[in-house]
Amino acid sequence: MMNGQPSRFSTTRLRPGYTRAEVDAFVERIEGTLGRAMPPDRPVTSDEVRNVIFTTTRLGVGYNEQEVDAALDRYEAELAAREA
Repeated sequence: MMNGQPSRFSTTRLRPGYTRAEVDAFVERIEGTLGRAMPPDRPVTSDEVRNVIFTTTRLGVGYNEQEVDAALDRYEAELAAREA
């Protein structure tokens, strides 16, 4: 993660992966919205999680797309339950 903590997702090399900085920043906003980290300037909604698109890296190091997508599914469900 950006704050020096170990990454919560596996990384990829030489195959498609999500850009780490984008994923880290978005997950930090989600965690803040859920009260698990510093509150974000702009809270995240379940719709935003459902529709987020990250830049894909192919030659550099990125996050495993399937792991990130699975985590986003869980975050979306948790946010939707809070919004209901």
